[in-house]
Amino acid sequence: MDISNPVWQAMQEGAWYLARAPELKVLREHASQWCWAMNKPNQTEQARKDAIKQLLPNVSQVEIGEHFACDFGSNIFCDGPLRIKNNVVILDHNMVNLGSHVVIEDGVVIATVTHPLEEQKRKAGWQQAHAIHIGNHVTLGAHCSVLPGVTIPDNTHVPAGTVVTKSMYAS
Repeated sequence: MDISNPVWQAMQEGAWYLARAPELKVLREHASQWCWAMNKPNQTEQARKDAIKQLLPNVSQVEIGEHFACDFGSNIFCDGPLRIKNNVVILDHNMVNLGSHVVIEDGVVIATVTHPLEEQKRKAGWQQAHAIHIGNHVTLGAHCSVLPGVTIPDNTHVPAGTVVTKSMYAS
């Protein structure tokens, strides 16, 4: 991945960028192919592990359930152990930094990307992305959503169905 690319740089810096940029389209298609390979039924365990390694090069010690999807994969970071259950989506236009011993339950959405309020900018395809940081020993309950720019501290349990719109403080 060419991190010196101006569109990629804008995305990582939280600046507005065009989501339809050809450079990003190629990277999303690449990730989509690895997601398909990872989620393909009737494959060997080794083939699935190889696909996960290609899709998530900055993640180690991970267990992933069925029907996982992400936009790029390379913006997801975790030294593990990490457990991702079924039907999880991570929109990683900016960094998603996951601590150790994180559990992501079924149906969770983690989204670093946001869209402008102005209709014309939305129609033109402008987006902005803000990093998400999730601490150690965190559980994201089933069907919760974590929105752009959020930090979730260590030892937090986010209840099922919660929409996390702003950073949380240790409880």
